This record gives sequence, C-alpha cells and structure tokens, in this order.
Amino acid sequence: MGIKLRQAEKRDWDLILDLRNASYKFFYKQNEPISHNEHYKYMENQIKNNNFHQWIITHNNEDAGYVRILDSDVSIMVAKKYQNKGIASITLSLLEKEAKTLGIKKLVALVAPENKSSQKIFQKNNYTLKLNLFEKDL
Repeated sequence: MGIKLRQAEKRDWDLILDLRNASYKFFYKQNEPISHNEHYKYMENQIKNNNFHQWIITHNNEDAGYVRILDSDVSIMVAKKYQNKGIASITLSLLEKEAKTLGIKKLVALVAPENKSSQKIFQKNNYTLKLNLFEKDL
C-alpha cells in the first residue's frame, strides 16, 4: 500500500477543513462544523506554533487524509472513501517516525468514548489507556 506523509501547506487548508467538518462529532473540542474563516484563522495561528506539525496522508499519490501533532496530541482524519483500509494504522507508524526526528518523546491521543475505530487504531499500535476524563457542562 502506497501510504506516505507530505508536509501540509496552505493550499491543503480547504481539504483539511472538509475532513475536519466531516468528522467533528469525534473531536473533543469541536462540537459542530466550523466556518471557512474560523478554520483559516485557526490554521494561521497554529502555523506560528513551534509545537504544531502537520501532514497530508497520501494513498497511491492521492490525498487521503490529514494528521497532525499539536504539542504531543495526535489527530488523524482519513477521508471516508479511504477508511477501513488500514491507512490510519500505517499513518500512525509513519507519524511516530516523524515525531522521533522532531525530538518528540511522547504522543497522546484524546479519543472520544464513542470513537471505537480510533480506539482500536491506538490500541493496535501499542498505545496505553491512561485515564478516563469526566466533564460536565454547567
């Protein structure tokens, strides 16, 4: 399988927005689709952050998803047409190699309890469940 990572660039921001809005239900901090302007503002701020690293996932030279590290937090989004093909697992392995070259010593994934597929990916790749987070909106 021809899975590779390439550095994400500004020309990829619309793709990232589409992926983000297609999967927002599984995000910890985003509970509804975001606008183009919100997304671009977020990306403009993050690219100035030395602890933000991002890549486009390619499958046989086609854009298939997005992966990023923010501080030590990992986020992987794979386009629907490429899901359930092992791409996220391979991506995670490639990401770990990138993280090592960046001097990152630990990766963490905040995974929603209902996101069983992501849980499987991280467990399959030897990530350990460390805590359960409880919260309540008041």
